[in-house]
Amino acid sequence: MSASMVPTPPPRGLAHRLAAWPLISWSDLFSMVLQDLERNPWRTLLTMLGLVIGSAAVVAVASVGLTGRDYAIQQLETLGTNFMWVSYHGPSDQSGGLGTSSRTRELNERDFQEIQENVSALAVATRVVVFYTTVSQGGQTHPISLVGTDGDFARVRNLSVTDGRALTASDVSDRRKVCVLTRSLADKLYGQQRPVGRSLKIEDFNFDVIGVFRDVRTPGVETEISRDAVLVPISVARFFSSDTSIDTIYAQARSRELVDAATAQIRQVLARLHGRSDLYTVGNLGYFVRVVNRISASLMAVVILLAILALLVGGVGILNIMLISVSERTREIGVRVALGARHQEILRLFFLEALVISLTGGLVGILLGSLGPLLVHAVFNVPMPVSPLSILVALVVSVTVGVSFGIFPALKAARLDPVVALRYE
Repeated sequence: MSASMVPTPPPRGLAHRLAAWPLISWSDLFSMVLQDLERNPWRTLLTMLGLVIGSAAVVAVASVGLTGRDYAIQQLETLGTNFMWVSYHGPSDQSGGLGTSSRTRELNERDFQEIQENVSALAVATRVVVFYTTVSQGGQTHPISLVGTDGDFARVRNLSVTDGRALTASDVSDRRKVCVLTRSLADKLYGQQRPVGRSLKIEDFNFDVIGVFRDVRTPGVETEISRDAVLVPISVARFFSSDTSIDTIYAQARSRELVDAATAQIRQVLARLHGRSDLYTVGNLGYFVRVVNRISASLMAVVILLAILALLVGGVGILNIMLISVSERTREIGVRVALGARHQEILRLFFLEALVISLTGGLVGILLGSLGPLLVHAVFNVPMPVSPLSILVALVVSVTVGVSFGIFPALKAARLDPVVALRYE
């Protein structure tokens, strides 16, 4: 058999793959992309680094922001989601002779009774008068808030009584000299000893300690029990001063939906009793919750914007690396086109490469950003929720940035003249 009659062996290796290029499947295309990326693993990793950092920052910062917001709202809601307060903020209106104090505009017992009876949206109300004095125990003096109140105070303020009991209506009506302490003050006064059943002298009066309640610390909201406080019946607290006014009225609406209605009704009662309501503050937690949400959203928006800038930097890295890749593979692209590869398939190859880089970088970044909050929760037992929205934002932005910056190199590769590309060295 002559040499001319010997059959030509089929093409092998790269030539064989390129001959079948127009018919290549997506799985083969993906395999080729992975092989191309494995040629320069360090360059591929560095290309992904910007996307990893940006995606991790988006998730981690969103988790920290949500944790701070949830903590602040949780602390506020310890007061009750339908919690309200009424106070006088106008000038002191005193009249009468020497030694008397009749404050006709300040809150008084009549105001409290009218609000209780005529504000239908309220479930319960309580009132307080506050004096600042000191108590002595074991040779040490401690400043306190002496809070005169009634049997509904613990319910309205959501107090957690950890030992003994709270004040009752009978304590007020019978003018019993009993008191309830904050936990911190009880520890200062009695140490490891149980305070319930012991006696506490406040100025000229001896009080029996009947209960201890957990300290109330609400960030941004300072109240009469935010410091060391002693609760006594309001009927007994009147012995400490001739003033008959009320410092604050606290109340709970029947539901969260009725808070605004209760606020309007209270203003109407005050306007009817005093001729005007603008001298009185009728507040609720809705304002503080809205402020917390606005601050949290603003901070998260700023930091997420910075994280997106980091993603853009990662996109620029993809652009540079892929331009280098197109330049290095110019001759290979020319061979593929010469063997029949269509421009759309060249475009698809480089587009898929950019997609793989951006998607992998985004997923790795999301994983790292999610591990941080999980580790904090495991080590410090501080719940840090991972926002699904932040994961979605990080992934979408990462892929969008990567693909957007990868389109130009892909178009450049697809538009190469095969004759020029084959001559490229």
